[in-house]
Amino acid sequence: HQNFSAGNNENSIEAHLGINGEANLDFLNIPLTIPEMTLPYTTLTTPQVKDYSLWEKTGLKDFLKTTKQSFDFSVKAQYKKNKDKHIIPIPFYAKDFQALSTPNDIFIPAMGNITYDFSFKSGIITLNTNVGLYNQSDIVAYFLTSSSSVTDALQYKLEGTSSLTRKRGLKLATALSLSNKFVEGNHDSTISLTKKNIEASVTTSAEVQIPILRMKFKQELNGNTKSKPTVSSSIELIYDLNSTATGTINHKLNLESLASYFYIESSTKGDIKGSVLSIEYSGTIASEASTYLNSKSTRSSVKLQGASKVDGIWN
Repeated sequence: HQNFSAGNNENSIEAHLGINGEANLDFLNIPLTIPEMTLPYTTLTTPQVKDYSLWEKTGLKDFLKTTKQSFDFSVKAQYKKNKDKHIIPIPFYAKDFQALSTPNDIFIPAMGNITYDFSFKSGIITLNTNVGLYNQSDIVAYFLTSSSSVTDALQYKLEGTSSLTRKRGLKLATALSLSNKFVEGNHDSTISLTKKNIEASVTTSAEVQIPILRMKFKQELNGNTKSKPTVSSSIELIYDLNSTATGTINHKLNLESLASYFYIESSTKGDIKGSVLSIEYSGTIASEASTYLNSKSTRSSVKLQGASKVDGIWN
C-alpha cells in the first residue's frame, strides 16, 4: 500500500510519500544442495553441501523470528517560504527617450526553511532521519539520524549542527556527535572572522570499544591572529590491545610567526607495556624539538630519550 500527497500555497511547498507492506522471506527456507566441484585449473575440490537451510543455519531464524516481515516507509519534505526579499538596485540610463515606467529594483525572495524527514520501520530495525536548513537571524543546518533495533550493534545516533552568524563579522560553528555500542565520538569547531582578527578552534574526541581493542583519542587545535599569528595543537591517544599491549601517546605543537621571525616547537611522549607468551615488556620514548628563525640567525634544538625492558632478556 502506498500514498502520495503534495501541496503548494502562499506559505509552503510540501510533499509526502508513504509505503507499507510485507516482505515474504519463505525462499530462505528452501534447502540448498551444492554438489562437489573441482576448482578450475587445480586439483582442489569443494565438499558437497546437502539440504543446507539459510534460514536455520545462518541464525536468521533467531534474528528475524518469522519469514513474514512487515515494513513502513515514509518520506516528507517541506519548504516554508520566506516573505522577506533581497533588493538589487538597477540603474537605468535613457538619454534619447523616456520610458513610461521603469523598474528600479530587482526583488529576489529570501531563502526559506527546508525540512526533510525519513523513517523506515520493520521487525528488525527502525531508522529515522531529520534534516533542516533554517534561514533566520542566523543560518542553521541540522541533521539527526538514529536507529533502534533488537540487536545492540545496529543501534546508533548521529547528530550534527552548523550555524553561520553574521553579527560583528562572520562566525561558523559546527558540532557533530556519534554514539554506538562500539564507537562514540564528538567534534566541535568554530571559525570567526572580523576586520581585526581570525580565530579558529577544533576539538575532536573518540572512544572505541571492541573485543580486541579499547581506545580513547582526543585532538585540539587552536589558532588566532590577535597580537601575532599563533597555532597550537595537542593529540592524546590511550589504547589497550586486549591487554597484549597498553600505552599512551601525547603530542604537542606550538607555532608563532611575525614578519620578523618564525618559531615552532613540538614534543612527543609515548609509553607501552604488555606481555607476549607470559613475557612482560615495557618501553618509553620522549622527544622535543624547536626551531627559531629570523633574518639574522637560526637556532634549533632536538632532544630524544628512550628506554625499554623485557623480563629475562634485557633491561
